[in-house]
Amino acid sequence: MEEKSSARFSEYLFAKMGGQDVSASQGPRKVTADTRKWIRENMLLLVTLSGVVLGVILGFGLRPLGLSDDTVMLISYPGELFMRLLKLMILPLVIASLISGSASLNAKMNGKIAVRTLVYFILTSLLNAILGVALALLIHPGNSGMKDFNAISTHARAVNILDSLLDLGRNMFPDNLFQAAFQQAHTVYVPKKLPLQNESDRVESTSGSGAVANPDEELVRVIQYRSGTNTLGIVFFCLVFGTFLGTLGEKKGQVVIEFFKAVFEVIMRMVSTVMWMTPIGITSVIAGKILGVDDLALVMSQLAWFIVTVVIGVFFYQLVIMQLIYVAFVRKNPFKFYAGLAQGTLTAFAMASTDRVRTTNNMLGDCYAAAVVEQLSKKELMALDAAAYQSETVLPTTIANGCLSANRVPDPDTIVVEMQDDTRISPIAK
Repeated sequence: MEEKSSARFSEYLFAKMGGQDVSASQGPRKVTADTRKWIRENMLLLVTLSGVVLGVILGFGLRPLGLSDDTVMLISYPGELFMRLLKLMILPLVIASLISGSASLNAKMNGKIAVRTLVYFILTSLLNAILGVALALLIHPGNSGMKDFNAISTHARAVNILDSLLDLGRNMFPDNLFQAAFQQAHTVYVPKKLPLQNESDRVESTSGSGAVANPDEELVRVIQYRSGTNTLGIVFFCLVFGTFLGTLGEKKGQVVIEFFKAVFEVIMRMVSTVMWMTPIGITSVIAGKILGVDDLALVMSQLAWFIVTVVIGVFFYQLVIMQLIYVAFVRKNPFKFYAGLAQGTLTAFAMASTDRVRTTNNMLGDCYAAAVVEQLSKKELMALDAAAYQSETVLPTTIANGCLSANRVPDPDTIVVEMQDDTRISPIAK
């Protein structure tokens, strides 16, 4: 009896002291719980990878059977629907996000910063385009025989750089916003139509060579429209529309801003729902592409050269061009920034997104852009901070038995916490 009471008292005392009964089975149970938690958090990633593996197995497994074109089309059909759903939500997502984002900016205060940012992105995009064209001309990842073809066909009149620049302006300022959603302007050269004098001239012009055009015939420049979303024009219109919407004030423009914010949230939820169809869509797309390719070895070799070209361009731009820009403007060692990218890069492979690694690479460029623009716009940023602090006498943040107030101090990055008992706490800088 005394032994039972002693045992119960020991258990009671051990429980009160915060002790836990460590059994031999607790370790495996904890591992199992952690594994289940990791599976739940990365379920979309796992099913996506399983879809990729299943698509490859299905494609190579059915390839020796020599399926008909209709069968291959039916296998690819779910993937086609999946891609159409994703493309369906691109335009409303871009419109809602750009208008709601640009409407929250102050056009008057951020004018110089916006101009510097725009110039920076234009120049870096131009460098990217030049680098990409140079690598494509040097390597020819798709077909090396295009070098000879280009040399033979240079006698034909092609669109020059001037036409490309003018087409860029035409697409930036579309004459019809609804047409810009599915068409874009481009320049082409067509034979000039000469008026025929009489019926004998018409007969002579159609005889002999038939319908074959004369190589020396005069060509004229014509503006035509081709299928494809005019993203540049839509982005420009949305930015301008959102900027002027933000100048209307809270009474008039806030309702419209909240509308586009709600549209953005709805589209994002739709995207999240569609993303759960990724395993079926990925399986269908990969299997259909493998079954639809005639010479798989040739396609894989061309794809390998394409990947090599892209990797060379990305590494050269990130490790050489971006570092030179950073050193020229910021005057700091840029490679310290790369020391902390390991975790972010590995996390990119576990994100629920269809384009993770390239997005991470693009965000690196945005980080450098923010650093360069911040270095060039220090005066404007300090003026914005000072105006923001001076426009509010009391910040809406409370601390235990106290309040947080903004004092007008010379340093706009410094705020002072004032308690009710009039005790002063050291300034919190930046």
